[in-house]
Amino acid sequence: MTPFFALLSGYLLGSIPSAIWVCKLFFNVDITKVGSGNPGMTNVWRALGWKPAVPVILLDTAKGFFAAWLGATLTHSTSWALAAGVAAVAGHSFSIFARFKGGKGVLTGFAVFLYLSPIASLTCLALWGLVMTLTRFVSLSSLASAVGLPICIFFESRWHGNEGASPVFWVALPICLFVIVRHRANIARLLNGTEPRFKGKTS
Repeated sequence: MTPFFALLSGYLLGSIPSAIWVCKLFFNVDITKVGSGNPGMTNVWRALGWKPAVPVILLDTAKGFFAAWLGATLTHSTSWALAAGVAAVAGHSFSIFARFKGGKGVLTGFAVFLYLSPIASLTCLALWGLVMTLTRFVSLSSLASAVGLPICIFFESRWHGNEGASPVFWVALPICLFVIVRHRANIARLLNGTEPRFKGKTS
């Protein structure tokens, strides 16, 4: 039952609709009906400013990190930590508390691998920041990080002396592909030149 509990806990943690609850409880705003309608950090920041966006960032990150940590703590297994992390990303994107809708999985997925492969994750966070600074496209920054993360995980694993690809690498591949697929509308807008640059509220 312990692995099952790890998976269930990961999914329920991921399912916490941070953006929806923060905006509703503290600002009386339904974020799914504002801006792009996406219950994620970017839409919150664009619509309401950085103050509600910061707790959303922290909560979405905590969901992934603690799901992986809980899976590892309960089972003493990297495989089940990965499985709990995948469950958290699934919960974030298809939340049981939000009619199985949710965000694109960027922050929650990042935090899963922050626990399991911290050097690779922080490297990709720096990549996200660089692309964001140069382009002001949140979507392009997230896509660049999603492409780069499996590569960085592979090299971190080799740096630790492991030969070949690690289980973390093989799980990162579908998770990052999932994030890319969730950005398909953004990709279309980037290609046709209609994707908006980030100009979030400062209040």
